[in-house]
Amino acid sequence: MTIIEQIQQRSSALRVGELANLLEVTPQHIYHLAAVGIIPCFRIMGSIRLDPQEVVTWLKTTQPRIIRSTRTRVA
Repeated sequence: MTIIEQIQQRSSALRVGELANLLEVTPQHIYHLAAVGIIPCFRIMGSIRLDPQEVVTWLKTTQPRIIRSTRTRVA
């Protein structure tokens, strides 16, 4: 099962730690992405939560750009 499929199956908001585990990054990285407005999120009493469907949309639109930017160029 892909990461996107795992996230799509969620019916409740994701916590930062849960998304960090799925994406294999640190929670601090998710907090940074949220703070600068890169990843869609919302706050509940100061806690950051992420809508699973918005995260899936974000991943689908961002993924091709990330893959292109990490390719090495061959001369």
